[in-house]
Amino acid sequence: MEAREEQVTSSLTEESDSLDLRESVNSMRRRIFMQFLLVFGASLGHIGVAVVASWPNPAIPELQSNKTDIFGNYITLNPWQLDMLGSMVSIGNLPGTWLWGWMVAVLGRKRSIMLLLVPYTIGWGLVAFSSNAIIMLSGRLIHGICVGATFVSASTYIIELPDASVRGAMALIPNFMLSLGFILTSGLGLSLRWYEIAFVGESIAIMFWIIMVFLPESPSFLAIKGSEEEALSVLRRLRGQWVNLAEEMQSLRNQNEDKLQKPLYATLRDSDILKSLVIIIVLFFIQNFCGLMVFYVNMTRIFLEAGSTLNEYVSTVLVFLVQAAGNLLACLYLDRLGRKPCLIFSLVIMTVCLVVMAIYHHLKDLQESVITEVFNNSTEFPTVGTLTVRTDGMKAWVPLLCLMVYMFVSSIGAGPVPSLLNSEYFPTAVRSQLSGLCMAIGGVFNFAALQLFSPLHEMLTIAGLFWFYASVSIMGVVFTLLCVRETKGVAVG
Repeated sequence: MEAREEQVTSSLTEESDSLDLRESVNSMRRRIFMQFLLVFGASLGHIGVAVVASWPNPAIPELQSNKTDIFGNYITLNPWQLDMLGSMVSIGNLPGTWLWGWMVAVLGRKRSIMLLLVPYTIGWGLVAFSSNAIIMLSGRLIHGICVGATFVSASTYIIELPDASVRGAMALIPNFMLSLGFILTSGLGLSLRWYEIAFVGESIAIMFWIIMVFLPESPSFLAIKGSEEEALSVLRRLRGQWVNLAEEMQSLRNQNEDKLQKPLYATLRDSDILKSLVIIIVLFFIQNFCGLMVFYVNMTRIFLEAGSTLNEYVSTVLVFLVQAAGNLLACLYLDRLGRKPCLIFSLVIMTVCLVVMAIYHHLKDLQESVITEVFNNSTEFPTVGTLTVRTDGMKAWVPLLCLMVYMFVSSIGAGPVPSLLNSEYFPTAVRSQLSGLCMAIGGVFNFAALQLFSPLHEMLTIAGLFWFYASVSIMGVVFTLLCVRETKGVAVG
């Protein structure tokens, strides 16, 4: 094995010495575009993830009104079971991240992604043909495994393909795909029944599998597994003939050699890796408890609570459209400005939006109490009617504007950066396992944030809940300033 590595390295050194390492602009653009196509193809699975995650939005209202399944039989779910349609995905996320974290390291990035077709098919099949709550919730549990597995495998694969100079922008393509998936599901809910959307989700999984057949394996995985020639073949396609491949191959070996010889628990004794692990876990905590993940699932409920005169479903679609625009902006500027500045900017503006929403709900509650008191103690209904109209005017735009700005800036920093750093902070040899561990813990935070929404709402009121989210956001600003290190332009090992 060592003799083979020396032979490949010697060949690469001679090849590199004979090359003019100055790349033309047109050549670089063609090469980056090819990297974009590969990342774009590997990111299509995130549309399927978004359909899985947002399926309860159109499904739950229909299950409450039109209680029939695909066979026309009566089906009913109690309120607790309806809530679990969303929470089961968070529960299934835990084994999904752990199992696929191991598979990505052993079987490879590409094979692990392609194997996802099996659980996706089973999950959507159970949901589409379910005749009772148990079958439907079982399908959602399997969907949770798919979500965790997709994030671990696809994120690891995507982060290892592009050049360091464009890695941040490329790594945000999956977030844009998530936004498209949310919009797609909201649109499908206007015309399709809940079980028909399941067939759309399955079709997306099949198309994703077909695309992955034509994509290469990660060169980083091939290099650390000893498939030198195949790794070089992929690297030549990705980096071109102007990059010192010998240097890149040797860098991969040096950064992962000691990690390959250690068990995972021994790797965690490395102070740098342990520090990175803690930073990512804290960032996932902030991401979930600043309200972001709660808004993804409960956006319509938030608008209803705000009492906006605008249609809550239209408002939800508008917010997701703005979020998609934010993802596009992040693709352009995350590599220019850096991960840390974008995260700080995002959390600061999110804090402002949350504070405004908290004040809005506090004033709204005061106005409603005044209206109630006037109504109970006076017969001058025109006065009451005038006050109500003014309140409705404020209701029409404040919640929508705040949530649109909130989701827009979150897509620049708080949304994508924790997941991006989760892939960038760890070396190739342990990236999938440690990323999977962080995502599993993030899944626990996600489940807790969703399940605590109603209890905290009842205990703190909706205004107090927004104050809580704002407090977590400002804590995130301080933590980022003190602890998060920049990875812009830094090669991943």
